[in-house]
Amino acid sequence: MSQRSSTPRLHSAEGHTLVELVLVLALLGSCAAIGAVSLTTALGSAEGRGAAQSWQAATAWAQVGVMWHGGSVRLSYDQGHLQLAHDLALCGADLGLCAPVAVSNANVSRWVTDGDLNLHVSGRLASPDGGGSIYFDSPTGRYQVVVRPVTGLTLRRGLLVR
Repeated sequence: MSQRSSTPRLHSAEGHTLVELVLVLALLGSCAAIGAVSLTTALGSAEGRGAAQSWQAATAWAQVGVMWHGGSVRLSYDQGHLQLAHDLALCGADLGLCAPVAVSNANVSRWVTDGDLNLHVSGRLASPDGGGSIYFDSPTGRYQVVVRPVTGLTLRRGLLVR
């Protein structure tokens, strides 16, 4: 008497048909394409948000440096290159490409020079040279850093792009 397996066979001895293989490959390709688009969108969003966070942190660092040491600090951002220049050379730093690359702009014309963002912080209260907003664009939205005119305190928020 021959023993027969009680488990059902999932495919025949001949293997899979060409149609089945093409369907599986098409499904895998669709999943990969959707994942790539989602990843690209997420990375673009992270770049705008990261640039805004880096600018906000650098502004706070500049203000603390001016309050401790006096003088003034110029912050500049150009496509990911972030730099703080202290006129007394005490708290400045070239942070290089530590900030993500994002298209940036400001609603204060003197803060934009040849496409670079520039903000000066000085005085006893480490105040910026005016108040306004700085914008960092990403494919999924726009990130705004609001700079208060006297205190220089910053507020970061995301804005929807339609």
